[in-house]
Amino acid sequence: LQERENLELGCGPNPKKGFVNLDYRWRPGVDVVWDLLKPLPFPGNRFKGIFTEHCLEHFDLQQLEKIVFEIHRILMPSGTVRIVVPDLALYAEAYSKRKSGQTCQHMEKLGTSHAMNRVFYSGHDWMKSSRWINDGHHFIHDFESISGILHDSGFSRIEQCSFHKGKCAPLLVDSPDRAWESLYVEAVK
Repeated sequence: LQERENLELGCGPNPKKGFVNLDYRWRPGVDVVWDLLKPLPFPGNRFKGIFTEHCLEHFDLQQLEKIVFEIHRILMPSGTVRIVVPDLALYAEAYSKRKSGQTCQHMEKLGTSHAMNRVFYSGHDWMKSSRWINDGHHFIHDFESISGILHDSGFSRIEQCSFHKGKCAPLLVDSPDRAWESLYVEAVK
């Protein structure tokens, strides 16, 4: 694992090849089983890049601030973090379009209230039986909420990106099936 320069936080069932893959549950491909509410088990300045996709919305703002501080601590100077979360702006726009009679492909498939509740509350039924407190979503972000937390943790060059587009090529490992609902943000230590 020492030779791997990039870390994925919350890899779930989709660990990335060439990354140190961290998740709170063991499954094939997970290298480190860890609770993100505890300090990360890596020395400072360890990784060139950190990628996390559809993980950080499972934490409230106070918890997320601590996690992002830890991300900053373990990134090398000039290292990049790429954060992908459900995008409040996309959901609000889709909801507004649907309510005004415009079509929105993903809202049409899911139904207006179902789609909104899925992103805001997904996982809470599972949470009751899983014994893992953060299986449900706890916060839906927009660029301002993520960039504010990154800035307060010491990051610079905070930019909103898009699916498979960004300045750090090794971190462009976004899942295509989540692109329609995702906010992509990169920041540099």
